[in-house]
Amino acid sequence: MNLDELALQIQNMRKHVALLQRQSEQEKTQEDIELVTALLKEVYLALEKLQRANEDLQQHNEELSNTQQSLIAERQRYQELFEEVPDAYFVTDTKGLIQEANSAATTLLNISKSGLLGKLLEIYLLEKEIIAFHLKLNHLRDHAEIPDWKMQEWEVNLRPHNRTPIIAAVKVVAIRNQQGKLVGLRWILRDISESKRTQGKLQWAEQAMRQALAKEREFSELKSRLLTITSHEFRTPLATIYSSAELLEYYRHLWSDERQQTHLRRIQTSVMHMTQLLNDVLLLSQDETSKLEFNPTPLNLVEFCRDLLEELEQSDRSQHAIAFSSKCQCTPANLDAKLLRQILSNLLSNCLKYSPIGSTVKFSVTTANDQAIFQTQDSGIGIPPSDIEHIFEPFHRASNADNIPGMGLGMSIVKQAVDLHGGEIFVESAIGAGTTFTVILPFSTNLHI
Repeated sequence: MNLDELALQIQNMRKHVALLQRQSEQEKTQEDIELVTALLKEVYLALEKLQRANEDLQQHNEELSNTQQSLIAERQRYQELFEEVPDAYFVTDTKGLIQEANSAATTLLNISKSGLLGKLLEIYLLEKEIIAFHLKLNHLRDHAEIPDWKMQEWEVNLRPHNRTPIIAAVKVVAIRNQQGKLVGLRWILRDISESKRTQGKLQWAEQAMRQALAKEREFSELKSRLLTITSHEFRTPLATIYSSAELLEYYRHLWSDERQQTHLRRIQTSVMHMTQLLNDVLLLSQDETSKLEFNPTPLNLVEFCRDLLEELEQSDRSQHAIAFSSKCQCTPANLDAKLLRQILSNLLSNCLKYSPIGSTVKFSVTTANDQAIFQTQDSGIGIPPSDIEHIFEPFHRASNADNIPGMGLGMSIVKQAVDLHGGEIFVESAIGAGTTFTVILPFSTNLHI
């Protein structure tokens, strides 16, 4: 029975009560009339309450209908907003099972909405990130009951259906019921692959610029130090040359041949020293401008080493003894002759320079397993432990070598030449007991003949 039928029935009941009241007044005694009248009043009041209840129910039904219409409208507006969100929007349970997904989510993962619903979000992650994702999810569940729990953010690598992986920024918020208990999660995912690539390029460019600026500053400092040290180092041999030449000019007719030869040897030694300085500076500048080349050729190492030793012994004027030994195979060694000369001449020159006059310098060369092993050993002043780690840096000189001429370029050049060969260099030293250098150079297969 609907509300209109109930109202019509109440009206009919009122008519019947009124008729019954009139009939009772004509046929009954006064007591009966009063009794019936009281009964009819109660029925009438009951009918009035029923009428008011009917009106209240009708008003409540109207309000309920309006509420239902409002809820439908709100649900429609929510669905429209849900679909209009430009980022991928997911609603999941606490385990990450997808319950809702918007159009952007289907586009991001390249799969239909029906293919998404009921699936775990983790299956669209790269396999290597699933464990980390579980840890994140457990952390969310463990801390979501905290009242001030805030939105969580991180980045993941997603694997869309039939597409290349992408990088996505993730934002997660909790869904709670009226009692504050966690019942689900809202996820927003945004593809940031392109921005990451752009950021990576910018970072690379910024890093390259910083490296270029640092290299420029280093090169500027190097040139300044080179100018200062070179001018200082050239001053002594130039003064020696000038002094000996001037003395020879004015007094050679008064001197014996032996005394004249002494000054001529001073001039020759000073010229050789300046030539070595110039060679070191030239080689260093070539490396700084990336012009230092590696050109290996077949070499007879024993002959090469003997020729080099002959030159060094002449410049040393037999002040030291050089003990040379070799264990070389008959096959030529494929090494760069120019760079090898720089390595050995600098090492042996240092042995002679830092060893006491009359001492013996040991030099050996061995070939095995397509590599050459060179070793120099002296009994000189040695290198302090604090300086060993810096000896291959340009312009660095050991703290106990202040009174011995030098620019601090020789060992830097040795290291560069060894590196160009793809080799290794090792040093052992003790103060007052001498120094041993071992150089290992692999034979090159890239020959320039």
